[in-house]
Amino acid sequence: MNILYHFHMTIRTLRHNLRPTLLLLISMSVGLVTFILVSGYVSYEQQYDRVFPYAGNIYRITTDLYSDGKLQISIPECERDMGSSLKKTYPEVTETGFLAQTNNPQYKIGENIFKDTKVYFASPGLLNIFSFQLLQGDGSRVLTAPYTVLLSESTARKYFGNENPVGKTITKYPAFEYQVVGVYKDIPRQAHFHPDMLLSFHDQMHLPPPMKAPWGETDFYTYLKVHLGTDLQALEQKMNQLAMAHKKDYFEKNNQLHVYHLQPLKDIHLNSHLKQELQTNARADYLYILLIISLLIVLAVGLNYIHFSFTRALNHASATGLKKVFGANRKTLIGQSLTDSLVIHSIATAVAFLICILLLPFIQNQFGITLDFSLHNRLFWFGLGSILLISMIVNGIIPGYLIGRFSSLDLFKLKYKPLMPGISFRQLFVVGQFAIVMVIITGIIGINKQVNFLKEKNKGFNLENTIAVKVPQNFLRTSQRINNLDAFEQDLLRNPSISGITQSNRMPGETAAFNFSFAEKGTERSGKAAVLVAGVNYLKLFDIKLLAGNDFEPHAENVDEGCIINQSCLNFLGYKNPQEAVGRVLKLTDESALQNIELKIRGVCSDFNFQNMREHPGPMILFDWTKNMIWGNYFVKLKQANIASVIPFIRKKFQATFPNYPFEYLILNDFYNQQFFKEYQLLKMLQAFVLVAILISTINLFAMAWFIAIARTKEIGIRKVNGAKISEVMTMLNKDFVKWVAIAFVIATPVAWFAMNKWLENFAYKTSLSWWIFALAGILAIGVALLTVSWQSWKAAARNPVEALRNE
Repeated sequence: MNILYHFHMTIRTLRHNLRPTLLLLISMSVGLVTFILVSGYVSYEQQYDRVFPYAGNIYRITTDLYSDGKLQISIPECERDMGSSLKKTYPEVTETGFLAQTNNPQYKIGENIFKDTKVYFASPGLLNIFSFQLLQGDGSRVLTAPYTVLLSESTARKYFGNENPVGKTITKYPAFEYQVVGVYKDIPRQAHFHPDMLLSFHDQMHLPPPMKAPWGETDFYTYLKVHLGTDLQALEQKMNQLAMAHKKDYFEKNNQLHVYHLQPLKDIHLNSHLKQELQTNARADYLYILLIISLLIVLAVGLNYIHFSFTRALNHASATGLKKVFGANRKTLIGQSLTDSLVIHSIATAVAFLICILLLPFIQNQFGITLDFSLHNRLFWFGLGSILLISMIVNGIIPGYLIGRFSSLDLFKLKYKPLMPGISFRQLFVVGQFAIVMVIITGIIGINKQVNFLKEKNKGFNLENTIAVKVPQNFLRTSQRINNLDAFEQDLLRNPSISGITQSNRMPGETAAFNFSFAEKGTERSGKAAVLVAGVNYLKLFDIKLLAGNDFEPHAENVDEGCIINQSCLNFLGYKNPQEAVGRVLKLTDESALQNIELKIRGVCSDFNFQNMREHPGPMILFDWTKNMIWGNYFVKLKQANIASVIPFIRKKFQATFPNYPFEYLILNDFYNQQFFKEYQLLKMLQAFVLVAILISTINLFAMAWFIAIARTKEIGIRKVNGAKISEVMTMLNKDFVKWVAIAFVIATPVAWFAMNKWLENFAYKTSLSWWIFALAGILAIGVALLTVSWQSWKAAARNPVEALRNE
């Protein structure tokens, strides 16, 4: 009976206070929408790779490559035989398997020619580790024979329809025919790799010798399944000892060292940002930033609720005093307050979910994220339920407890007093809310300034008006599958819109090959360098400064191509004057020790940020091996930015030169700037957050200004009767809010400065945190506050004082 009475009183109270109730519901709904969307996104990202059975027992081998005692690069790969040797030697390793990248990702099925970059070489053990579900094929024999392929279910359906693909042939460019031996169920979306096809890897296949060497190239993404309770630290030591036994001579001769680690499968998606990842991973720190801000917004909404409830109780203190006279105790008042909280939270949650459902397609398209509200997402429902329960109880108990402290006599005399001596709860609330707003605004301005700084900073080379045309890789120029390559190049150069062309095996923004160690001939010191195939005109096309020596020249039989090194490589060799290095001979040795090359240094160029703008360039060696080969990329520099006008011409010449090969081009600037995708995504979300935080703060300030204007009606009337102007009354009402926002600015500035400095530590090149960033955040916050409260202040100040005093 008491519960029904409490519900009846709650509905009655909410109806009689419709305006503040609606403001409160809007505030709570907006705050809950924010938390629901963010927690749905965060919980989805946190479930990555947990979809695999025994995910807790699966690890990936990563390699730190050291040269001359310094870490050069960390990669998620190792040598081919590492996994199989561990399984043979150590019983705690129950299964092992690997993936490896393929080149020339062009395929043909019947008359259908297509490109697919999600095709990998794979060992049979990989299927066991990740529990691939075979829909067709013999699980005991797949991927054991050379030139066989497994298709994902969606790939099989895409290219073969309802026809059984087993036994069919897929041609891998240029002429390798693979027989389909099975179809597997698609890998779940929440996985760090999604292969469309898996090719067998076999010694009898035509593959580069360094790749087939058991302890050669570190090109293999290797996974282990281990027994539960395995001592991982001890297994890592065994792994490094095993590698040392097989590669000791290579390490000592080239002053190299590989250090291997075991990376938990569950950590890959959020915490692994190594070079050459299979796909771009999320950033755990960015997710935690979003989650913390959403929790702060929920906290602000909770404080908003307490302020609304307590203020409403003060305005109806006499009614509460009457209840206490007739026997209501503190427990009864808290029970009524909890009922109010339950009803309001329930309505706000229902409204929030309805808004989320309506916004879901827009959010996923606008921010490029996936949210999971499904019932099986237990992490999401547990988090949301916990927040709602805590909010409901805390927000219900506190107002009831605060009002219940007063005696019935005190309640009859109690009035809402907007000006209290000392520090009031209301002041702390406004300060806290606007401090949050200013920190978010500062973050938005700072992140945007840093990204623009990196985009506009001199990278050491110029990517403007340049496109990359994808061509076959590692092909002889005289191949019968290419029709007159010289004519293709000459036709491009004759086009008046094209200023130059060149070739390379990598595009700016990709990781350059890192499989060679180098040393100057006749010296002992050896290092690790990124190596890049760069054709004639490479330096000129990209405006890379030549410090000494000569650029690569047009091919002639009597020209020694040699190599060009960058400034960092020059420094490693110990030369201060670039001219001193010209003519010296470098010895290059790959990790398999099958390739030993001597190249004369023909030139020295300036450093350029080939891979990204997050780190300083390291040693790099460029050589022109394009005399007889093509390497996958033609770069075309245009005289003007009108790319669309020249693409039809390039496509026509391409199709005449490379028949049966799909035409594809990329705008280099856009491709290079993909490295900032996560920052842009975070910026978009922070912009949405700041709008939410401003909306909630505005609602609170609006209500607070309303309550204050009502409570000070008599004072305002007396002041106006005594000659006070409207502007003076408005100043009196607004000055406290400005003071509170100013205090928020003092608190927010060092917090925002510290947070931005920590974030900037991720970058080698940093923008300055100028004073105007913090000042602008403060000005915007004060502007929002003044716009919000001035309307209520003006209404109160413009009111007829006689009417106000009569009502009092």
